[in-house]
Amino acid sequence: MIQPAAKRNKPAGRMRAFQFLFHPFFADALIGLAVFGLLFALVISAVSPERYEFKAGDIPGEPIAAPRDVEDVRATSELQRQAEEQVNDIYTLDQTITEAVVIETEEIFAAMEYIRNKAEDKLQEWEKQQEELLRQWEEEQQENVDDNEQTSASDNGEQTNQPVEETEPPVTTEPDYNELYNDTFIQEMQQFFPIPISKDDIRTIILAEHRDLNQLEQKLTEAMREMMGAGIKQEQLAEFKANLRDSIQAMAIPNELKQLGINMGVPRLKANLLYDHNKTMEEKKKAAEAVEKVIYKKGQFIVQAGQPVTEAQIEMLSELGLLQNHKADIPLIAGTALAVFMSLGIGVIYLIYFERTILYRPLIILMTGSVLVLVAGLTYAAGLFNSYLIPSAMAGMLLAVLVNVRAGMIINTVMALLAGLLTDMQVTPVIMTMIGGMAGISVLKTIQQRNTLVWAGIVVAAVNAAAVFSFEMLAQGGWLEPLYSSFRGVLGGILASVLTIGTLPIWENLFGIVTPIKLVELGNPNQPVLKRLLLETPGTYHHSIIVANLAESAADAIGANGLLARVGAYYHDIGKLERPYFFKENQLSVENPHDKLDPELSTRIITSHAADGLELARKYKVPSIIQDFIVEHHGTTPVVYFFHKAKNQGKEEVELEDFRYPGPKPRSRETAIIMLADTVEAAVRAMTDHTPEKVEALIRKLIREKLDDGQFDDCNLTIRDMNTIALTFTSVITGIFHERVKYPTVDLKAERAKREHGLVD
Repeated sequence: MIQPAAKRNKPAGRMRAFQFLFHPFFADALIGLAVFGLLFALVISAVSPERYEFKAGDIPGEPIAAPRDVEDVRATSELQRQAEEQVNDIYTLDQTITEAVVIETEEIFAAMEYIRNKAEDKLQEWEKQQEELLRQWEEEQQENVDDNEQTSASDNGEQTNQPVEETEPPVTTEPDYNELYNDTFIQEMQQFFPIPISKDDIRTIILAEHRDLNQLEQKLTEAMREMMGAGIKQEQLAEFKANLRDSIQAMAIPNELKQLGINMGVPRLKANLLYDHNKTMEEKKKAAEAVEKVIYKKGQFIVQAGQPVTEAQIEMLSELGLLQNHKADIPLIAGTALAVFMSLGIGVIYLIYFERTILYRPLIILMTGSVLVLVAGLTYAAGLFNSYLIPSAMAGMLLAVLVNVRAGMIINTVMALLAGLLTDMQVTPVIMTMIGGMAGISVLKTIQQRNTLVWAGIVVAAVNAAAVFSFEMLAQGGWLEPLYSSFRGVLGGILASVLTIGTLPIWENLFGIVTPIKLVELGNPNQPVLKRLLLETPGTYHHSIIVANLAESAADAIGANGLLARVGAYYHDIGKLERPYFFKENQLSVENPHDKLDPELSTRIITSHAADGLELARKYKVPSIIQDFIVEHHGTTPVVYFFHKAKNQGKEEVELEDFRYPGPKPRSRETAIIMLADTVEAAVRAMTDHTPEKVEALIRKLIREKLDDGQFDDCNLTIRDMNTIALTFTSVITGIFHERVKYPTVDLKAERAKREHGLVD
């Protein structure tokens, strides 16, 4: 039964969900994590100090030095506390309080003036009343006189001068102030006063002399302005009030007025120099920050031998991770992880931007990581004896041979940084690895023999010696010790060379890497399969030699690997060992067997030499990179000769696709060059006219045919490369098929006989 589409696609969906697990980048990430973990373990072991078991009061038998700079927190805190205590409290003069006090005092004296004016008005009103009473009294007195005169006249009929009885005038010269300024008036005046004030003080204000009041106002205002202007702290307020009281008492005014001034002025005095908490704390903080921290420098003894260990020293030892208290040194761990990560990051960035194709080859990534871990381990082990004995240049030299020179340079840089971490953060091993490694790699740029590694080791040793000697001279001076140290640098360079030479075959075989040295060894005619090719198929061997010459020249001309092309050419036709006489170059005087065979069978025999060659290559353990030449050098090109033969025989439905090689097409420039060289060599050999023009025309025609047939679709061979290849092939072939002088035939035996019998003059 056919299942619904959703159910049918469910397993496929699961496969797609986990497809990323099979991507090369996933493998690269896993390898990177493993390499990071191993290098981190090595570096953390190198930088982690020895741990002790102490408690306060214990007496150590040996001094303990700081592995890095560390702060004595307790001592620093005590110095900061002392610095804070020396900072005085900061007070701010609040002018608004001063102005408020002055304004309030002025308002009081203004109220006093108002009250006195009111009292003056009331006094004037009283005086007017007294004047009115006096006038009325005088009028009454005059009326009495007039009445008496009229009475006397009427009684006696004659005028008499009888005196009139006089009375006291109903006025007083001085008012009764208690009645004039009675309680009602006083209470009314109290309401106008800005501050609570007693009745007696109101009366004192009213009855005081104007001169005395002016003096009180002037002196009191000046005193208060002066005191407030200088600033009054809260704790000084009582003292300033007492001083103000004394100042008022010293005035030459009545006591009642003095008391009035004290009652009005002293309570008005306020503290205007206020404590500024924020500024004080800020100054204390600045003072604390200005204190130089108590630092124990790297190498300085924290604990002295024979001296009791203090609590502060215990704290520093714990901070440095020197105590066996199972407390993780987080800064050390984080710093180490970050340093290792950044060191490896240099290599990762290089791969992403400049060697992206390597990212698709996890085996190369694994090999590179393994080299790094191995050399880092050797560096750590050698550094335990002396930091100049480290063979850290080995990593760059190995990768320069195994991958390429640029990769070697980058890995050498990464290894230089790791060498600094593994040798207790020393600078000299970093410089020694950087300079020495690059010098050795530059020698390996054109390596084709293993003794080149020896010369590279000598160069590394010489550069190491120079680097170490110069740095030791700068650090210590003198001559003897720098010479000893430079000798250790020489040993480190030699050790790097010896280890590189010794382990190179292991890396080659373990990861299937074909180095230039390996290529040279593979190109040795004494290789078993090449020896068979020479003895059993001499025509094919000779053909392979010519193809190798053509391919190497063309590869060098376009910047490809000429040595790889040459060795690939040696092996590209080893499949012909299975049926040598079915190939024209080996048919010296033997009848051509294809004359009796069906074209389709002949095609299968001819095209099978690629598969046969692959089987032989695997049998003789020929590397896979050389196997590519065997299966790709014909690509999917058709065997045109047998195709035409089949058509000429009148066979129906003859398809060109049935006469093609199985492929694959060339996937590198080197295998594409071998395809062209193989085709060109056979075609040119069949020519009768080997003039350069004819040869070049044929070569360009053959290249164009391969291009039109799509044989170069899978490799990055450009049109410019093809033009260069055509010119190079023309030059080489012209040299091979050069014109020779035709020698005449001479009977040497007859000529010698004539000479022996004296027949020659």
